[in-house]
Amino acid sequence: MWTASTELTVLQGVAQFVSYAILAVFAENVVFSRAMGVSRLIKLVSDPDVSTWQYCIPVILVQLFSAPLGWACMTYVSPQLRLYLPEWLPIASLRPILYLTCAVIAMAVVWVLLGLLPAVHRTACREQLPLATCTCSVLGTLLLCSNQNYNLLQCIAFGFGSGLGYLFAVLVVDEGRRRLGSKDVPAIFRGLPSYLIYIGILSLAIYGLVGHGVAR
Repeated sequence: MWTASTELTVLQGVAQFVSYAILAVFAENVVFSRAMGVSRLIKLVSDPDVSTWQYCIPVILVQLFSAPLGWACMTYVSPQLRLYLPEWLPIASLRPILYLTCAVIAMAVVWVLLGLLPAVHRTACREQLPLATCTCSVLGTLLLCSNQNYNLLQCIAFGFGSGLGYLFAVLVVDEGRRRLGSKDVPAIFRGLPSYLIYIGILSLAIYGLVGHGVAR
């Protein structure tokens, strides 16, 4: 039977998970705060052949599973590798390889999980899975978690929130794309220029709302 202290610990863990997920969605949004994955986002909202959900579901799942793998890699694997590396080679130089390995492992797990979806959605999501995995929004999230020394729970929450944050950015930019198609917008600004200006204004709005004290 749970005691009051156990229940309090669980509630604190849930609150911490939610707070770090919200932090990743808004204050540390991978697109608006870090400009990670912008090039793919611009192409995604303009491509009628790719559904937002077909791309973002793999992104969210890869972020969710790669975050704890990244934490385990930095906590347990890196110290062991340090013992075998020459002194002139810093362990930080291997981070891209380690993070990419974590992302690939997460991609394999997500590939299996996508088998639970109906055939039409399963095929479409699996087609987008490689692009959703090998993106700076995934690798950058692992780097942020490592630089901020997040614990396991915080890494999972931040990874999940980063995936939701990317979905949020896609939906917001897609809505802006429809509105920027107005004839009132000068022809010279239509398309990519208007998208970039729109994303820049949104980024400034978020910075003005949450302040400049974001993680570095």
